[in-house]
Amino acid sequence: MRASNETKSKNRDSSYELLRLVCEESAHQTKDIFAGQISQQAQRMRADIERVAKRPFNILITGETGTGKTQIARQIHRLSVRASNPLIELNCANLPEQLVEAELFGHRRGAFTGADHDRKGLFEEADGGVLFLDEIGDIDSGVQSRLLKAIEEKQIKRLGTNHYQSCDVQIVAATSRNLPKMVRNREFREDLYSRLAVLTIETTPLRERREDIPAMIALFLNEAACAVLGPAKKHSTFLLEDGAVELLREFDYPGNIRSLRNLVFELTSYLDDMDQISTELVQLALARLDTRLGHIDCGVKPERFAHTTSFANDLTALHRTENDLAELQLFVNSIAREGDTALPLELCILRRGETFKEWTARAKRCAIEAIHQTTGATMEVVAQRLGLTAYSLKGHLQRARRDQNPALFEWRRESGKVE
Repeated sequence: MRASNETKSKNRDSSYELLRLVCEESAHQTKDIFAGQISQQAQRMRADIERVAKRPFNILITGETGTGKTQIARQIHRLSVRASNPLIELNCANLPEQLVEAELFGHRRGAFTGADHDRKGLFEEADGGVLFLDEIGDIDSGVQSRLLKAIEEKQIKRLGTNHYQSCDVQIVAATSRNLPKMVRNREFREDLYSRLAVLTIETTPLRERREDIPAMIALFLNEAACAVLGPAKKHSTFLLEDGAVELLREFDYPGNIRSLRNLVFELTSYLDDMDQISTELVQLALARLDTRLGHIDCGVKPERFAHTTSFANDLTALHRTENDLAELQLFVNSIAREGDTALPLELCILRRGETFKEWTARAKRCAIEAIHQTTGATMEVVAQRLGLTAYSLKGHLQRARRDQNPALFEWRRESGKVE
């Protein structure tokens, strides 16, 4: 029986993974990322993409975080003469110098600790195509020098070797930072900046093109329906009540398109089948987002949310909903800052007959599972997040098993998981 259940679970996981890949591929193949958008800024960005995509020069995309720089890079690749060749992407944010170098240029076995085999770099993989470097402003000065040399000479050298090889790569870079200011402060090489910014595109934040928000909402509602119903019903979509769209238009999204997309997906998570998203639900979600942002000025008129913004200080408001516990957990999630992990509300209860030792074991198990689920990382990464070694984490799990249901620890096998 257990083997049969495990087989069903694996098949279900495989189906979900296939559905995710199909939906992502559908989104990736979108012909016009500005479909339905009517603002002058959207038209300008579309014209800029078509203009630079016809040229073989390096391109720099600038703009605030979440304004669609990655999608623009992919659109440039789709419209360029290199469209039949690879588009390779690397997010440079917060990567150590050695790791960025290894990713870009590859390495030879034994070049550094953990390099147990030869590996191609992204320059080699992108040969003949486009290499997209996101958050280029975050790379270390040492990597800047090597990147400049690779761009100028169109040659790269793997870490641990003295052999150079040619690579024909067009660079599309993006950043949310002010590179000219970084150049003036000697934080970014001027010669590298001039090599990257041959052609430029600047993205526009949502607050400056609110008329495009309804079209984006429609797109994200369709994406959410695709994820729930599958590609066979790709023309089905979630709906919004009259007035809800106008509320969403009035909000200033610090994360721009990414924040709007996350909010729409969150709204659809409350619905069964294809129910409408109510105006009240939108008000509650916007009030929660406003609270999460620390009550900064997000362009929301306070009077529009007079009966919901107080819920951050008056949790009894949550009991007016049908899903009290889910709402309360969402509130806990909403007040967690970036990088925090929200733990389950069940830890607030010391169960009848439960000893402190048993509660501690349950708390450890919940913390480990929460980090594992939110990051999707291997158990080695979870151990590092908790300041533990993999061996120590294994010990904590084994001790917790003695006081908890063993089934709670039967995570799916994954590469590098600690057993």
